[in-house]
Amino acid sequence: MSDTAEQGFRLAEPVLVCRWRLAGRHVPLLNRHMRALSQRSVAGKPLTTNMLGWVKQHIEWSLAEDVTVAADGVLMLVVDVEGQAAMSSGAYEPLADTSAGALAARAREARGEAAETGVAPEVLCAMCAGTLTIGAPAGEHLCGAMTFVRQLAETKGLAVAYEPDLGRVASGCAGVPFLVSDEHGVVVVGSLPSASRAVSDACGAQEGVLAAEVSSCRPVDADASEDMGPHGDASSDTAYIAFFGDAFETLRDRAR
Repeated sequence: MSDTAEQGFRLAEPVLVCRWRLAGRHVPLLNRHMRALSQRSVAGKPLTTNMLGWVKQHIEWSLAEDVTVAADGVLMLVVDVEGQAAMSSGAYEPLADTSAGALAARAREARGEAAETGVAPEVLCAMCAGTLTIGAPAGEHLCGAMTFVRQLAETKGLAVAYEPDLGRVASGCAGVPFLVSDEHGVVVVGSLPSASRAVSDACGAQEGVLAAEVSSCRPVDADASEDMGPHGDASSDTAYIAFFGDAFETLRDRAR
């Protein structure tokens, strides 16, 4: 599935690659992904309005009609050094290694991408005593999945902090670590691949009614979460992380 390929030219050296999860041949977090894409740059230059329009139009008009696209796969957008773009899709493959070291390594690689293009597609986070710590500098533009998790936290009345030192986040100094990814969603350290929670599959057309949607989503341990105050313990920290993932799973089902 590539408009550019069909037009008969080849991409030059790829400098920006976005991998977005699909649900029912739709990109559920499309508006958030588009806002993050508008903050990215290629060779120091922002993406053009025409490019952004082409991406959104292609997804909204062509993707859902393309029977060759894996319904719950991954959409890949590639932009080359000359500003040309192509899209393709494929099956989703869960992370094989969800160890603390592996997730931290992915987050560090994403930090390098942020330095080059302006936005990291994956962010290492931590949850501690009612505070969500985002492993990025304050004020940095965040990927679509991360902005959604941040808003979920704010909806629950949690504090949000930023920690650019990924070593502190990965080591547990900031609390229970987990990865937020446009492709893989919420990934908890040590989780089985099949249990990897899908943040970025979640909310599609529900973008305009986030608060109402989230209020109907229940965490795994609903009774415990109702009593979680601003100064929770380790169990409530993990319950909040489960809430982030489970809320998206509920919205994902609605988007199909």
